[in-house]
Amino acid sequence: MVIKNGQEWGSEAPAPQGLCIAASDSELSACIGEGHRNVVVTGGDMWRTIGAQSRTVVAGDSAMCLPIDIMKVELRLDDESIVSKIAVSTVVLRFPNMKGGWLRGSLIIVANAQFLGHWDVAPRGHPNDGRVEMTQVDKAMGLRQRLTARARLGTGSHLPHPLIQTKSVKNFVWNDEGRSQQILWIDRQLIGRVRSLSIEVCNDEAFLWM
Repeated sequence: MVIKNGQEWGSEAPAPQGLCIAASDSELSACIGEGHRNVVVTGGDMWRTIGAQSRTVVAGDSAMCLPIDIMKVELRLDDESIVSKIAVSTVVLRFPNMKGGWLRGSLIIVANAQFLGHWDVAPRGHPNDGRVEMTQVDKAMGLRQRLTARARLGTGSHLPHPLIQTKSVKNFVWNDEGRSQQILWIDRQLIGRVRSLSIEVCNDEAFLWM
């Protein structure tokens, strides 16, 4: 069930049998992909989003159960093959330049978690609201402006700028439209060059125990 503004998130209950343990976002998405719906997280951006609490939870323990949404990602690789992935925290598309990283070219961040490493990319988002937060940086944005924006990302105080678009979406579609391909990361794992991708937000696909 999608959480609403002001609604309490999660509930306390006995932890079930068959808990999967995930120390990172990629491990969490792997657990879900293998069919595990009940997971104990001990690290990663989603772990930080839900409070960064570490404790040993075993079956039968009384623990908080937090439902989360996931992103189902379908992408077309550089070799034209179609691949399906699960993302729990972030999907990042970046211009495939050799130097400069995100300081050059276009950048798209689609976030279900609040954090991406040290960056507070989605301070207004929630992992169980049925939506994801998209931030898009235009390739025309200059180096000095990007450095200023980066300094503010650490605190979640985003810099209003006509070349930065932010919005909350239920689905997202991107394709290269004949332009240069982009480099894709899912949950901080490098996937490689892609020609297109689509993201569908799926509600209550996993339950995190803490």
